[in-house]
Amino acid sequence: MTTTARRTVTLFAAGVIAVAVPACTADPEPTAAGSTPAQQDTPDTPDTPDAPDTPAGGGNALLDGSTLVDIGTYEGTWLVTTVEGAVTTIDDPAGSELPSTWVIEPAGSTGMVQVRSSATTDDREQCLALPGDDVVSVATCDDTDPAQQFEVTALDRPEQVNISNANGYLVSDPEGGVAVEPDPASPASVFTLTERGAAAG
Repeated sequence: MTTTARRTVTLFAAGVIAVAVPACTADPEPTAAGSTPAQQDTPDTPDTPDAPDTPAGGGNALLDGSTLVDIGTYEGTWLVTTVEGAVTTIDDPAGSELPSTWVIEPAGSTGMVQVRSSATTDDREQCLALPGDDVVSVATCDDTDPAQQFEVTALDRPEQVNISNANGYLVSDPEGGVAVEPDPASPASVFTLTERGAAAG
């Protein structure tokens, strides 16, 4: 009797094991609750290109024809016209025989301007002209005249500019007056525009 009882216990235990093992291997391991699938890497977004530089004078009220300006030189003198129709410089614009202010306004080709004097001759408006090498004058305004069409390039500050056309760069002469140079290498090519109020309609 003792021997039979031991066999029964042994077989029963073996049967439990035989059933339990297949049950464990048949079912897949459950996924942990709340787990999140791994996210894929997002491709880098290309850098946005920098906005192009604003053309010189763009949005500058000193260059759009709405403002009277005095034009100062690097030497601290001022650009004025004379009764003879020439262009010179003086120490104090208040001492000019003629109105000393100018109006810089769009004219002719895109991006070009005219530099118009407040002084008139026989009621005709006069504009700065660079008709040739080392020639600076004023002439009756004509926005189709290439000699009167200028590129005004803003420098470190909007009021500091170079004034040029196909014949060269306007420069101040340390001994007085103005001249023309082929490039803006000299500080004498820097002019400062000083606002003097609104231009007439």
